[in-house]
Amino acid sequence: MAKNEFFKLIDKLERFGSSLVVSGPTRAAKRTIQELQQEGPSWTGRFSNSYQIETPDGRVYKGDGQPGEPRPINLPPGLLSGPQNLRASLPIKDRAVTTISNFSEYAAEATDVAQSTFFRPTEEPTTALGQRKFRRGDGGRPRSESNFNAEAGVKTGTSMQLPSYRGVIGGGPEERESSATADIDWLADYVRGGRLDRSVRLAMDDLFTEL
Repeated sequence: MAKNEFFKLIDKLERFGSSLVVSGPTRAAKRTIQELQQEGPSWTGRFSNSYQIETPDGRVYKGDGQPGEPRPINLPPGLLSGPQNLRASLPIKDRAVTTISNFSEYAAEATDVAQSTFFRPTEEPTTALGQRKFRRGDGGRPRSESNFNAEAGVKTGTSMQLPSYRGVIGGGPEERESSATADIDWLADYVRGGRLDRSVRLAMDDLFTEL
């Protein structure tokens, strides 16, 4: 092999590797988000449509954050194709991490890592996905007790809902209702159960098949 052909090959392999750094993880991220949308809560659909992907070269692609059924994030076609991305990619040496996040203001509550008080925006979920996953608790969410004045024979103070995790429903007053559209710790179970690894593996397999 001639020396100049050798360096051309090295350059091509570098660019090909850079293409995989962007295309492979980004495709895996897109597939993973589609699965997370199905696993996570869906009442109005805002949370499901608030995922975002940041590529290793700093580009950020976001969902629209609007109500409705889960929708895929719009990505440039070339970003998901190894051969197409190869022509435009540059060597990426300092950073090679693709991240998935959710920019919803209540993402921590939706993923069961933070407690809060919960009130239904509507009587039942407004998305078809939420309707399919809708479940009711045995009673309302836990509440504080009202004080009882024995002399006056009346209650004083107001019973307030106590902070709890989104996916833990029931356990409160029988005359009240509680509900959820995703199981408790759905995100942690998705990761611990190996489904994240499987999503990445399948997406990478699909990419290599196309090369």
